[in-house]
Parts: sequence; structure tokens; C-alpha cells
Amino acid sequence: MSKYYVQHIAGNYLRNVAKDMPLINVHDRFLHGTSREEFTEGYHALLSLMRQLYADIAQTPADFGMLLKEITDVYEKNVEYTNSNASLLRVPNLLYLLSTNAALDTNGALVVDGGVVSAEAKAFKITGMPALLAKLRDYAFDINDFGKAPTTGELLTITYADNRYLTTALKSMADALNELTLGDRRNPQNEWFYMMNPRLIENEQVKEPTPTFDNFLTALDTMQGECAAALHPILADNTKVIISKASLMRNEWICDYKLKQNKKMLAKLKSTQDILSVKLNLHNINQYMHKVKAMPEKIQHAIRTHGFECGGCNPKCSGGFAFEMNGANYNKCHCGSFVFTDVKTEDIAYFKQLISLELTI
Repeated sequence: MSKYYVQHIAGNYLRNVAKDMPLINVHDRFLHGTSREEFTEGYHALLSLMRQLYADIAQTPADFGMLLKEITDVYEKNVEYTNSNASLLRVPNLLYLLSTNAALDTNGALVVDGGVVSAEAKAFKITGMPALLAKLRDYAFDINDFGKAPTTGELLTITYADNRYLTTALKSMADALNELTLGDRRNPQNEWFYMMNPRLIENEQVKEPTPTFDNFLTALDTMQGECAAALHPILADNTKVIISKASLMRNEWICDYKLKQNKKMLAKLKSTQDILSVKLNLHNINQYMHKVKAMPEKIQHAIRTHGFECGGCNPKCSGGFAFEMNGANYNKCHCGSFVFTDVKTEDIAYFKQLISLELTI
């Protein structure tokens, strides 16, 4: 159980770093003279490093000088949560600025002027930068000694003892992100670097990766991932799937499923923190209410209580989801209705049934 926000946030970043990626499609311009086998070896070492860093921050945040604000509610959007996230990002941002501002020599060493490092760390608001640089030595980075802080004219030379090709992969990922964002330190696209997503380096002209269902699954625990994977085929077969990344710090991903024939939303899968939710837009629910009434009370209760009555607040509103259940009439607003949380494996069969009923009307 996490005590501090930064521990919980580190866990969110950790779950979004790919665990297994045997093949990567790196463009020639990012190889920096290495073979594809060598680069892939370095990239896998980089993935392992990022996972270890996030895991250790989650375990012992004080060792990294993290902001230690105790959790009151991980779902509340408060300034302590945001500041804790900024504290965590000092680590991946330091790796980014070290490599994107460095030259990569023929031996795979990153060489960068100390004054540039100090100036960029200030711009990134990386507090305690010298201590973080020293901390990287605990993770097999070989960084030459510097004074109280790196200074102009003092070259820092950075290698990685456990795999000489890791620095090449790191340099390529950082350079790709820099091209994508034009160095914008607050760009949401930076999260692709925090995930070390290899699709950043697939193309000669860097493009933002298009989120995939695999990204969504990576963000979920095993049980929730199995539930999402079981629902995805029946939804995807009948819809256009749009997957978006909202926030890594809150582990927010969204899968929208829009019907091909009329572009109406059929369903939405969403991860927020540790919760998978399933939203079904059951436009025709009243026509198969007799079958809904045969489902478990958990399903019926969510249908009756989740969401609010349609108030016609939008001039373009086509009306709510109208139905009768147990002698009561409902007209639920489309925005928040038919949302199922605390999803369990045994619920999936009923979700599939509801989807099939809706599609056959």
C-alpha cells in the first residue's frame, strides 16, 4: 500500500512501460552506427532500467529526494498530486536532457557540457539535480566526477556499464522526442518518452505514436486486462475504435467504440488509476428490458442508479436513454449512464449479451 502520492504515481508510470517487446522497428537514422541487433539489445536494457527506476521510486521515494506528500485520495485532483508528479518526472526528464543535449561518441558515450546540463535542469525545474546525477551511478551509469554542480566548460561523459548500447537507444529516444515536441518541456507527448515507446523512432520523420489496444491493456492489471480483452472483439467488429491517452500520472486511457453506420457511440472502456470502467450506450434498452431483468442485481442496479436524468441541457440533445424498470420510468442522460465499475470476470457475459441485444435492434 502506497503512503505517498509519488509512490502511487510511480506505480502508474511503471505499469505503462512495456514488459515484453522482442522486436522493434527502428529507422536507420536512429541506429547511430550500431547494428539492429545491438540497438535492440540496448533498447531492451533501457526498458529494464526505466522499469527498475519507477519500481524503486515506488518502493523508496526518499532515496530519490522525492516530494513526500501523504495520500488522502488518489482520485482527487489536488495540487499535492500534481506537485508529486512533477517531483517524479525529474528522473526521466534528467535522462532526456542529458542525452538530447549530448554528443554520442564512437564508443557509445554521451558527452555533454556541464553548463548546458545545469541550465537545462533549471529550465526543467529539476531540483536536486547533482544528487540525482549521483544516484544514477547506482544504476550502472558511469558519470565522471564534477564539483558541487556541473559547470560550463566541464564535460560530463556518461556510459552505461551493463550494456554499452543503452546510451545509443536513450539518445535516439530523446532526439526523437525533441523533434516531435520542438523541445516543449510541458508537451503531453513527452509521455511517450516516459514510457520509452519505440514507435517514436520508427520513421525518418518523427510522428506521435497512435495509441493501440495493447497500450490500453498494458495499463491494466491481469484480471482487468482479461476483461477488456474479452470485450474488445465484439465491440471492434462492429465499430470504429479510437484509443486515446489522457494521463500517465493517473493511468488514464480511453477506448471509444463508434458504430460504423451512424457514428453513434456504442461503448467506452476507460482506465483511471486502478479501475477499469465499462460504459455501454444502450439506446434501445427498453426493447429488451425483459432480458435485462433476468440479469444479476449488480447489473440492474448500475443501470438504474449510475448517471443522472436527462435535463435537455444541450440544445442539440436528442433525448436520454428512456426505459421502464420495476414500475419506475427513467430517462438517463447519455453522458454518464450505463457505466459499470468494479468489473469482474463474471460480468463479461452480461456485457456481451447487452452489446449483442443492442446491435440486433
